[in-house]
Amino acid sequence: MRLPFRHQVGQLADVAPGWLVETVRPAPGRPHWGAMARTAVAVTGPLVAAMLAGSVTLGLLPAMGAMAASLADRGGSYRGRVIRMGAAGAGGAVGFVVGDATRGLGWWTVAVVVVMAVLSALISTTGGAGSLAGLQLLVMTVLGIGVRLSGHPVLGALTYLAGALWAMLLVLSGWPLRPRAGEQTAVLEVYRVLGRLFDDPAGALAEFDAALKHGYDTLFGARSAAAGTDPERTRLVALLNQASLIRNALVTLAEEGVAPPPRLADTVRDIAAALDGRAPPPAPPEGAYDTPAMRALCDGIGQAVTLVSGGETGDAEVPREAVGRGASLRAAWEKMLYGHLTRVYTVRLALCMGVAAALSRFHPVERSYWLMLTVALVLKPDFGSVFTRAVQRGLGTVVGALIGTVVLIAVPFGPWLLVAIAVFAALLPYGQQRNWGMMTTFQAPLVVLLVDLLTHAGPRLALIRLVDTLIGCAIVLVLGYLFWPASWHAPVGPSFAGAVSATARYLRHAFRPGDPVRSVRHREVYDALADLRTVFQRAVAEPAVISRRVTTWLPALAALEQVNDAIAAAVTRTEHGGRAPDPEAVQTVVRSLDDIAENLRAGGTVRPPAPEAELGAGPVAGLTELARTMRCLRTTLSGGTSGSGGYYRPES
Repeated sequence: MRLPFRHQVGQLADVAPGWLVETVRPAPGRPHWGAMARTAVAVTGPLVAAMLAGSVTLGLLPAMGAMAASLADRGGSYRGRVIRMGAAGAGGAVGFVVGDATRGLGWWTVAVVVVMAVLSALISTTGGAGSLAGLQLLVMTVLGIGVRLSGHPVLGALTYLAGALWAMLLVLSGWPLRPRAGEQTAVLEVYRVLGRLFDDPAGALAEFDAALKHGYDTLFGARSAAAGTDPERTRLVALLNQASLIRNALVTLAEEGVAPPPRLADTVRDIAAALDGRAPPPAPPEGAYDTPAMRALCDGIGQAVTLVSGGETGDAEVPREAVGRGASLRAAWEKMLYGHLTRVYTVRLALCMGVAAALSRFHPVERSYWLMLTVALVLKPDFGSVFTRAVQRGLGTVVGALIGTVVLIAVPFGPWLLVAIAVFAALLPYGQQRNWGMMTTFQAPLVVLLVDLLTHAGPRLALIRLVDTLIGCAIVLVLGYLFWPASWHAPVGPSFAGAVSATARYLRHAFRPGDPVRSVRHREVYDALADLRTVFQRAVAEPAVISRRVTTWLPALAALEQVNDAIAAAVTRTEHGGRAPDPEAVQTVVRSLDDIAENLRAGGTVRPPAPEAELGAGPVAGLTELARTMRCLRTTLSGGTSGSGGYYRPES
């Protein structure tokens, strides 16, 4: 089954007039009205309360805390959402104390900004919650230095935390009624995409794998509230496992050139409707099928119907290894201190923040702390392409500043400004899911309006924000991008080697149904391939000089997907009456995958396929298709056709 990226890139080349159009093009998405309403209430609630108390400025810090926490809410389980929102609130509160306490220290504030930038970068490497905490730590340090928002640093931090807590309470208001809402939504999305996989197996495969990865991440990121086992969580895990088996059966049928019966596709769509509460559970599929792939497909759908109907879950395999808290902390510490990319990003962020802080000392325009804010928001190392964010933020700020100017001219100072603030706050989650630039388009006028509540500066605030933001983007593009040649190359090579290694680890256990490690290794493959696609998609948004290098990996990505599809097909056949492959043949392919990964990590060349090694693992061993896809993978990575002896390596 072909990797859909080739089709996507071809469409870009045919339709888009240039890299800029692709850079600013928003991702598809539909409004999430609940999140939009919550954000509007979270941001404006403290302002309304402060206005009723007689001083609207008292509500600014709580409104900022609520905005930061709301933007940290990316859905998922309630536990995961609270952790992310709490991390953003805690990071912002600490940052505000540091910034407010060091305001007015002259050039010492530049040193403080640099130190906080280093801490922010290191904290960001620890994971999603750490990333949000690191961002708000740096942002609120800058705001604390740049503008007086509270009479005392600790009091200001507490009011900021109160705003974050207010946003969390709004999110948790639905927990008593639907404690598993996030997990159920993630599983529902898996089955919706699975229904599309019947119609478009090539185009929807990557989307399904990403949805399945998100589903597992959501379920395993949620701690059970039950005292013992949690039957609902076990049922949802079992549904994800069945969706994976159905996916593999469809891959096997596609490999054989057989279309699945339409009624089975309708049954999967009915399962999704039942999960959504729009229809009763469907009847299980009936009929006898004489091929392993069709039996696997029918069995997988039948088990999913049983689960949706309230049947027994059995012993649902949990594709996760238990990792102790100590091991997790050690891994985070090692990544924070010894990772090469961590060191590079830390130096880049500290350099750019230091230059922005120094420039703000000379900048003749008011509120030049926006220079530092722009650098902090654009140069976060884990939020995608630096170049793309800089371009999107610059363009988004231009549009947002114009909108903010119009609003400040048209709306008189007073309660009506709160209406405009509520509108822009509601649009933030929608812009966030589309792209960085669209979110900035709504965030720029929102911040301008919030600051105007404090300063009454009027329309010129929008112009100040525009000028400082464009200067900040220029600092990032020059000192944080152009001066670092490593930024011009997307890290496809290391990610590709990691995906090959994950495939080899899974293949060692793939034909051992009772092996408890097998499901863990299978999920690792999904995660590695999803991460590889993310790296590729980010790189395509870079300028042509970079994206052209990345597209040289496209055939190799397609070949690796085909290898994994062939493994899935072989496992499906074996578990439903097919002949088991020879263990030595399986180990031959494992050794070949390990060799490819080792050569890629070492920066060496991948040798062309050797007939005596991989061709011999084919017909006799029951791995004919896997042997063919392995030949294709080696041929692609070696840069030639089979037997050509080429040694070209994709650029990384």
